[in-house]
Amino acid sequence: MKERAIAFFGARLAAVRAFGMRQYLLRLLLAFFASIFIYALGNPASFTETAFYSDAQLFGVILLTAVFFLAALMIPRDRAVSLALVVTATAYFAECAIGTNDYAFALGASLVVIALAVYADISPRERDIGTKTLYIGAGVLFALSILFVGGLCCLYYRNYYTQTYDFGIFSQMFYYMRETGKCLTTCERDGLLSHFAVHFSPIYYLLLPFYFLIPTPETLLVLQAIIAASGVIPLFFLCRRFAFSRRATLAFAAIYLLYPAFLEPNFYYLHENCFLAPIILWLCYFFLGDRVWPILAASVLLIMVKEDATVYLAVIALYFLLTGKRKWTALGVLLLAVSSFVLITQLMGSFGEGVMSDSRYGDYIYDGGGLLTVIKACLQNPAYAVRQILRQEKLIFILQMLAPLAFLPLASRTPARLVLLIPLLLVNLMTSYVYQYNIGFQYVYGSGALLFFLAIVNAHELDRHRARVILCALLCSVLVFSGGAAHRIGFINQHNLTEDMRLEMNTALSMIPEDASVAASTFLVANLSERDVIYELESTKHAKECEYIVIDLRFESSVKPSRYENSSYECLYYADGIVAIYKNLTVQ
Repeated sequence: MKERAIAFFGARLAAVRAFGMRQYLLRLLLAFFASIFIYALGNPASFTETAFYSDAQLFGVILLTAVFFLAALMIPRDRAVSLALVVTATAYFAECAIGTNDYAFALGASLVVIALAVYADISPRERDIGTKTLYIGAGVLFALSILFVGGLCCLYYRNYYTQTYDFGIFSQMFYYMRETGKCLTTCERDGLLSHFAVHFSPIYYLLLPFYFLIPTPETLLVLQAIIAASGVIPLFFLCRRFAFSRRATLAFAAIYLLYPAFLEPNFYYLHENCFLAPIILWLCYFFLGDRVWPILAASVLLIMVKEDATVYLAVIALYFLLTGKRKWTALGVLLLAVSSFVLITQLMGSFGEGVMSDSRYGDYIYDGGGLLTVIKACLQNPAYAVRQILRQEKLIFILQMLAPLAFLPLASRTPARLVLLIPLLLVNLMTSYVYQYNIGFQYVYGSGALLFFLAIVNAHELDRHRARVILCALLCSVLVFSGGAAHRIGFINQHNLTEDMRLEMNTALSMIPEDASVAASTFLVANLSERDVIYELESTKHAKECEYIVIDLRFESSVKPSRYENSSYECLYYADGIVAIYKNLTVQ
């Protein structure tokens, strides 16, 4: 045994002497990141606080790095060292990022990890995983995603943290759909009207059977989590079509479920846009297979999502018209998209509130015209469009969309593929409407799905570098999730801490009859929305017509209880710092 040990260390010492500078540096970096990761785990202070630093820790980091470096010298294979370095660096930055809610830090850390991966020239294992492992792994990830998104959104609802915009309006709308079959609301535009007057979204009727079975607002939150996550199903088919390994397919599934464009908008509650990601990926898959009837069905579903969904349909059709084999099918879908857009916008202009182009693209509309003026403005003054697209606040958004995909959507020499970037430019970057280039809102589902499809197509062409780039994308996705959405897990503790408040609020709201008209503060509208008449108190002109006034006292508001302390109102319930309920004595 002793002789074997001497022989082993002798051989390792000879190998170490033969190392080049790069091999020494890789092992030193691995040792350094391993040591600071251990200290980050054991330090009770946040890495952003001065209490994080101490002379003892510095000495410990240096000593531990030296020990780990000596151990790393015993690792014979550079591939193992490279993988360990990149994974350890990712683990260190993820540990620091968790709970910070700092996307800028997470994105910066992603760029560091990519740089380390390029220098280390990582080479993942060539041996593939089994089919059973693939499906079990994907199923577990899918379930965890729904539990994380749907579970947390339900906790927000139960703790009275869901606003009128955008959940109270849809919660009441489904109440009306169940009662009348119509998409009516009173709180969306401060009066009874159809939601179709604001947005053309018949896709909502697909959710109605499930709401019939379990008619609660929480059903809608869980359904959205399922719909958004269901894009992994067409993703599997796309990966199989491009002959990806099972390991790469599982990695793409994890990237999809961690992707901020499919994750964060769920926490702005219910929107029809959640259908965009799975439908777009299904449509792209059907186009690749030249399957006419599925293409038509997916196209109709896409049109049903929203009036601007025709933009995504037109862009997909244009892409396959330029690159696909079934050009007549693509041309037909393109004509369907254009004609549907014209018809829907005309109907909304005649019977609804029209398309919201002025508020979204007003910076381009110089002559009082509509969307055509935007096109003319870009042709006449392209420098202005470039300035709008590359504003400082939009650069972070661009990184949020591209870094988790390791910039794969841009890694192509085929110019025709750039067509799929049009929605990102048109919907998200050209607009002056701040919510359209915010990762936390619903306007990113569609452009995110097209970026994801581009990432898959471009990754297919990378051949021997494919596994490395996909691994980089997975690690970056973990970092972006850690610095973005992971902080929401802390709401579970907050939910437990606010039990007394929740019980007090439950008791108060239970005093309001189900058939009574109500004007309530924005965070209480959703919880009181299953009724014919409810308005948002802060914005309504109908408060005096309502039987009950409900004021949320947890936050500063323009509406004060003193306004209702007169002979016209009776205070039914008052919990300081929680809620106040007044009954209007003038309304019978």
